[in-house]
Amino acid sequence: MNWLHVLSAAAVVLFAGCTKDEASPPPHADITVFQAGAVVTMDPEMPRARYIAVRDGRILAVGASLDDLSGALNGANYALNDQFADQVLMPGLIDPHLHPMMAFLLPMHFITPEGWDLPSGVSAPSRDPEDYRARLTSAIAGDHAEAPFFTWGYHQLWHGPIDRAALDVIAPERPVIVWHRSFHEVILNSAALELFGLDTQETYDLAISASGADPAHGDFEKGHFFETGLGAALPPMRRYILSPIKLNAGFEAMKKMMRENGVTTIADMATGLFAGFDTERAIIEAAFGEASNNPARVMLVPDANSLIKQTGSLDAAVESVVKQVSDKTGRVFVNNRIKLFADGAFFSQYMQMGPPGYDDGHEGKWINTPEEFESFARAFWNAGVTIHWHVNGDAGLDEVLDVVENLQLENPRADHRLTLEHLGYSREDQNRRIAALGLLVSAQPNYVYVLSDKYAERGLGFDRASQISRLGSLEDKNVRLALHSDLTMAPVDPLFLAWIAANRETMEGSTMAPEERLSLDKALRAITIDAAFVLGLEEEIGSITPGKRADFAVLNEDPYEIGTSGLNDISVWGVVFEGQVWPVE
Repeated sequence: MNWLHVLSAAAVVLFAGCTKDEASPPPHADITVFQAGAVVTMDPEMPRARYIAVRDGRILAVGASLDDLSGALNGANYALNDQFADQVLMPGLIDPHLHPMMAFLLPMHFITPEGWDLPSGVSAPSRDPEDYRARLTSAIAGDHAEAPFFTWGYHQLWHGPIDRAALDVIAPERPVIVWHRSFHEVILNSAALELFGLDTQETYDLAISASGADPAHGDFEKGHFFETGLGAALPPMRRYILSPIKLNAGFEAMKKMMRENGVTTIADMATGLFAGFDTERAIIEAAFGEASNNPARVMLVPDANSLIKQTGSLDAAVESVVKQVSDKTGRVFVNNRIKLFADGAFFSQYMQMGPPGYDDGHEGKWINTPEEFESFARAFWNAGVTIHWHVNGDAGLDEVLDVVENLQLENPRADHRLTLEHLGYSREDQNRRIAALGLLVSAQPNYVYVLSDKYAERGLGFDRASQISRLGSLEDKNVRLALHSDLTMAPVDPLFLAWIAANRETMEGSTMAPEERLSLDKALRAITIDAAFVLGLEEEIGSITPGKRADFAVLNEDPYEIGTSGLNDISVWGVVFEGQVWPVE
């Protein structure tokens, strides 16, 4: 079956299974007043409240008592909803960088260095080569499907070297695809290479050339495709990973994780990466749009590389973004933004590191070279498009900051909102430049939790590994920050990300660079109002303020009372989305 036909079929599927709470107020009331034990507004003008009046999905008034709402309620037909009288309402939590299409990973067999609590069950951590190979062998033997076997989460620093030959021993006949924990790499056995038509040097070279990949980003003998080389392996895999069955299962798992963790808004930070922007928009619309019966919205940010390929030129890609109509009232929408790429994956140690480099002598990779991303950035910048820029290592960051500085000199923009995505490792001098240039940062704190201890042993050394995600330094410089999951780099769990950023504890129990901790307030702003600002949505969401969307996370504990150490222990009852109550199922 042609994968485009598969995607077209997936795009018209309506995703079921989500229902509103039967206890919601009767529909005849013009206004619903929510009473809570506490309302954490994230609005400095009124940080705490107890009552919220909602009409037509928007906040009408907020107050500490019903009397405070009298102006809005005077003579109105309203219903009091007191089901949250013992709970805490916060703004609906925001994950400003993930990839809904990567939901196809969630039904895969997880074997990862850290444990995962998935809708399908708990996946225990695997942290040594023997355990990994035993679990992989057992999983393949226990899976009787005829389709290729996919597993996600392998990492060589825990699981030892794996290549085509090793996989051929484990599975000499079944096609096996090992997806690296970084997502930026796959390793295929011989049966998989044969299934995908990549089993000769000639067909492999043709795939690399057709995808536009860097020839150095792959190894035919090892069955290894990484960074731009991943694009050579994706086309023949699409019919399997993007099938309606896998996408449906993955989307349902993702939506369940979002509701369980209080998330009402996400941003797809590279739409088009797998199947082109228009196709992916249709699929995501089917999964998250108005007809999906789902309490969340999705902002789409096109991936520059795939958009340029799809439209045929950089100029055409810029024009297509400029012409997009932003309708922030919709469930799935665009907002005049583009995603650019600099260096490689942090989980792969392919980020570009400055002196002294990597302690084992290997080198980082570029997804786009500095020459490429400078030309991309200049074209989108001059067209007034907001840029989100994937950058991980300090050498990559030097190049990006130089480009931004030049662009500001050539064509100054006062409120450019240019956002550095991930920012795995930065130096103090670079953080000063970030602040001086007025840049925003959307950080990935799970790097600290999963990688700091291991990267201290190999790759970076303790000094730099302990300084991964220098967010405390950025807070000191008043840089506006957001925190994101980049699912599946971390679970869709903003409170967990805030806990990491505010405590800097690793999965091994170490505390890394405590001076780089975020304050409690900054960590909570990074998953609410500051995340909204990064997405250009601060007028719509992010705080409980009159006029904004009535999106709330319903918590069983107050984060300001429980403090930074307890953020990860807060339980979520459910969400209110545009005034409608959706409990965790």
